[in-house]
Amino acid sequence: MSETVSRGKAPRFRKNTFTGRSEMFCPDCGEEIEQVDVESYLHCPFCNCVLKQNDEFDDFLLDDVIRAWVAKNNQSAKG
Repeated sequence: MSETVSRGKAPRFRKNTFTGRSEMFCPDCGEEIEQVDVESYLHCPFCNCVLKQNDEFDDFLLDDVIRAWVAKNNQSAKG
């Protein structure tokens, strides 16, 4: 993302031990926030808390794209 949002509160992240994927939680209400919930609007859909965008936030949003790219390139490398 070209411009980082400096206002708001940084969301909390944790790794899911079963899937290995990051999970994002609102710093105010504690609800789990999905990627689709914040792709367009950088706020919690439950309490409307403004979320601060940082590198970890960007990684969370791009996780599915990266996983798809890696899977595609692993298949083409196998031939």
